[in-house]
Formats: sequence, C-alpha cells, structure tokens
Amino acid sequence: MGSATILPLQVVIVGAGIAGLTAAVACAEKGFSVRLLESTAKFSHLGAGLMISANASRVLCGMGLREQLDKCGIHMKRVVFKKFDDGTVLDERVYGNIEAELGGPNWQIHRADLHDVLLQKAQDLGLIISMGAKVSKYDPENPSVVLEDGEFVQGDVILVADGYRSRAREEILGKYMEPRFSGNSAYRSIIHRSKFENDSELSELMKTENQTTYVWVGEGCHILGYPIRRGEYFNVVSTQPAIRTTGPNYVVPVTAAEFHDRYAHWDPLLEKILSKLPEQNVLEWKLCDLEPLNTWLFPGGKIVLIGDASHAMLPSAAQGAGMGIEDGAAIAELLARIENRSQIPAVLKAFQKLRLPRCTEVVDSGRQNAKKWHNKDAKGGTVTDDIWDYDVVAAARQITLEI
Repeated sequence: MGSATILPLQVVIVGAGIAGLTAAVACAEKGFSVRLLESTAKFSHLGAGLMISANASRVLCGMGLREQLDKCGIHMKRVVFKKFDDGTVLDERVYGNIEAELGGPNWQIHRADLHDVLLQKAQDLGLIISMGAKVSKYDPENPSVVLEDGEFVQGDVILVADGYRSRAREEILGKYMEPRFSGNSAYRSIIHRSKFENDSELSELMKTENQTTYVWVGEGCHILGYPIRRGEYFNVVSTQPAIRTTGPNYVVPVTAAEFHDRYAHWDPLLEKILSKLPEQNVLEWKLCDLEPLNTWLFPGGKIVLIGDASHAMLPSAAQGAGMGIEDGAAIAELLARIENRSQIPAVLKAFQKLRLPRCTEVVDSGRQNAKKWHNKDAKGGTVTDDIWDYDVVAAARQITLEI
C-alpha cells in the first residue's frame, strides 16, 4: 500500500448537502473525478444555527476554508446552563484555548453559510453538480445509478449522502426505514440584531468577541440561544414534546406567539428574547434519529451510505454536520490508499469499521444529552467535549485495510 500515485477513481456522490459536498471536495483534492447528483432543482437555505466543533473544523481548515468560515462563523467561547424559571446559572464551561488544544476552532454558524462555503469550494474545483438528478435505481455490482429521467451514471465507487430520510437505505435493508421519532420537536427561528438594539441586556447577547451559548434546562424541555452570522442574528431553538409534528409532517410553520407562549413562564431574559421573534419563519421540526444500522454497505461493497443517511442524530448531539464532515474526509483518505479497483470493497469495509462505532457513540450522546437537559433539577447537564478531540484524517490513515 505504499504507492506514491493515487489511482484516478471515478466517484459518484448522491446528495449535495454538508456530507456530500465535503466528500466531493475531499475526493477532488485527492485527484479523483467527482460527479455530484442532487435531487432538488435548486439549493434552499433551510435550517438555522449549528455548531462545528474542533473535530470537524480541523477538516474544513485543512481544505483551505478557514478564512471564508471565519467571515460567517463565530468562535464559541463559553457555554452557560441556566435554570428554566429564574435563570440561575447551573453550570458553565469556558473554551479559551480550544484551537490550541484540539487543532481547530468551535464555530457557531448558520447551516446555509457552511453549505455556501462548501459549494463555492466545489465549484472552484470544477466539480460537476447535476441538479434535479433523482435516483430511481441502484446497481450495486456495476456500480451505477439510473436517474428518473433515464440517465445512466456509473462510477468506480458511489457515496450516498441522501439525508436522514434516505431512500437508499431501503435497498440495503430490504424495506424502507423511517427515522426513529424521538417524541420531541424543535421550534427554530433566528432574530435580527435590530430587534435587540434598544435593550442593553439583549444587546449584550450579540457580542461576538466573547461568544456565549446559553442553554435553559427544564422539565421535558430545553432551549439554546446564541448569535450567528457575526452577530447579525440570534439563533434560538427549543426542544419539547412534539405538538404539530407527531404525524407525517416533518416541518410545520408556527406563529411566533405559539413559541413565545409555550415558554412565557421561563427565565425573564428568555421570555424577553422570545418576545422579539419574527412573525415569519418560525418552524416546528420533527426530531428523529436512527437506530444504529448493522451495515452501511450495499452488496458488492462499492456503494456506501454516509452522513445522515447512515447515522442521523438528534440536535442535542451537536454533531450532525460534524459527523458528515468527518465521513467525507475519512472516505477520501481511505480511497487514496488503494492501488487497484479490486480493493474498493476492502476500503469501504474499513470506512465502516472506522466510522460506525464512533457515529453510534455520538448518536447515543444526543439521546443522553436530551435526557440530561430535560431535568429541571439537573446541575446543568454538562457539555461533554471529549468527542471534539478527534483527528479523523489521522485515524483514516492508520486503520488497517484487510486486502
């Protein structure tokens, strides 16, 4: 396995979300030919704030994206857990030297901004992105896909990043597997800084030089709030028993009043924040994850699920995007180690061996965090940051390939 020349593979990636784009960029930078198949006709800016912790940010920095992400992300410096009713501080973590310790920053960032940066990088690399390309059939042995318009697309390896409601899982499992409903939903919205300008207490929340994430914990509920987009918006997301998303609906618009009134009796600071919610773009999202799969590999070992398609997790893990980014970096590193195409199944098996246990652990952390944060008597339900101390590129270079 000591070849100095990387085999020029043809890589097909289904899905151009965070995981798919990261995999595409990582593979292109190894010299592979990459084609992305995106089912939507155009990209939307759905979603809100998310965290990219050091385990994932070090990958993005390694792709040369530090400057672009620093322009739209905020470095998280502190996490404060507060009692739901009076705002008493239950726990506090300060992350002053996280980059020096773990090799990357902790960014709070809008999902759309992260996607835009990755998309621009893919376009700068000249990658082919086919929009409105819906896969109707997979051929695991070939490997190839047939699109709904009849086009046949073949590659040496196919990476399927078609999201938490993945249709590709059906071909592996022999039946469609719905994500596991947690019983909870999330209200999500972002509030423009102008709504806070005339209030000194609220304006303090928007300061980016000492960025603080607040977590209010209560019985069966918790709420996160933090600034994004360099302090242009305040991101707020709550988790509580589902109201309008208990059936087939996964995303439902709600009124600002519904969100506010649900938490009107909580900490006066939080109540003040929620009184500034916009009238539009307040959404309730169904919260789901996946039971760990026995395999992410199609028969034949040349097609593999990555990202949310294989390990969707609750937002309380704060690692959904992070694990997809790790997947993309890992698969590129492993594919770069092979000397001939017959070794692709061994590489994908090594990818699964490397990634499945880690992602299963992180999925479980999301469930455990939600339990801790939904106890009004919890002493903060502390943040566990050991997950951040991980170098996926080094791990992918070290794992044994069973050729």
